[in-house]
Amino acid sequence: MAGPGDVNTGKAWRTVRRPSDMNEYSKQIKEFRAQEKPGKAYGKVFVKVLGVKGLVVPLPERQTAVSCTLNNGIHFVTTPDFRLGKDCRIEQEFELVEHSKLEFTLTLKVRRDPHIIAQFKAVVPPAPQPPPVMVSNPSSSSSKSSGGMRSFFHSSPKKNKDKDKRLNTPPIPAPAPPRLPPPRLTENLARYLKPDGTLARAFISFKDIVGRCDTRLFETTFPLIGQRAELGNKTSTVQVGELVLQMFRLPPLPGLPPQELPQSLEECHRGLRHVNWHKMTYFEGTLTQNGGDCSSWRRRQLRVIGSNLVAFNDVTKRVTATISLRNAIAVEDNQDPHKREGGMRSPASGASRYHDEYDGLFGVERSFRLVFPTEEILFFADTDEEKMKW
Repeated sequence: MAGPGDVNTGKAWRTVRRPSDMNEYSKQIKEFRAQEKPGKAYGKVFVKVLGVKGLVVPLPERQTAVSCTLNNGIHFVTTPDFRLGKDCRIEQEFELVEHSKLEFTLTLKVRRDPHIIAQFKAVVPPAPQPPPVMVSNPSSSSSKSSGGMRSFFHSSPKKNKDKDKRLNTPPIPAPAPPRLPPPRLTENLARYLKPDGTLARAFISFKDIVGRCDTRLFETTFPLIGQRAELGNKTSTVQVGELVLQMFRLPPLPGLPPQELPQSLEECHRGLRHVNWHKMTYFEGTLTQNGGDCSSWRRRQLRVIGSNLVAFNDVTKRVTATISLRNAIAVEDNQDPHKREGGMRSPASGASRYHDEYDGLFGVERSFRLVFPTEEILFFADTDEEKMKW
């Protein structure tokens, strides 16, 4: 023993301490501080762009290349080109450093191939039509030139009235041109593109989703917002589809070197599966135990949780002891005659070690044992059926 209250780490089993055991707390605090290194640890955010869903823009007949660019205000990372379609897969992963104001955009950009440039030319708005020309009355101009002092003295009042009417006659408009259909823009992909080929972008504010992806895989969709060209050199904002993402937040882990941290979303997912396996209860029931922390036969509630056999108090339901099954080298049936004759032998006497330490216990019905490198723990069940389950 290393000291009062310490556990001999060489054994395959250990007794679970009371919550008030300060020796255990002190030991854990010392180990944690020994692992800590100067400097602040940062969390990681893994973002995987699965693809585009429900694109509602006109798709060219020819194959069209598009890429996705992540911009967090510091770095630009662009994916390789992929084929544009109504539903297209991207399968590209990004890694970001977490901070309090983490925001980023994901932008889809179409490559300006010749068929896309041709669509840009086709979507140019038509030139506005000139206004109709108004034709003036020729009699009014001629009457003005032929007037003078003579007409003023020799004309009668009636003639003057007729002359005034002719002068006030409105000009005759030119014949109306034939009615043309209202101008319209060509409906093609270029109508939804900016001059540089940008189709749409999705904006992600990490603080809005951090609670959903904290140490767990979170899959969601974000709207892709773009624009559409309208007449009069105007544009309107439209949603052109959705972007499907998977996100995972890895919290800061002080003391761990960077090479031991997960480097991808797949490694995070695999680590979660391992953690869940170690936390899952695979079987539980009642056995009577002799060995380990039990110096005599003791009936107790046991559960197989991950790779451990865990004992619980019947009244408080708290954990009282754990047995590491990873250290076991065999599980043997005490009623098997082959195991009984070919049991493990003591190097000194050549006799069975089981007979040396537990002489006479082979007669216990419905019993089996866990064999460890330096010891054995015996169990027996209440019924043959329960023994088979264990």
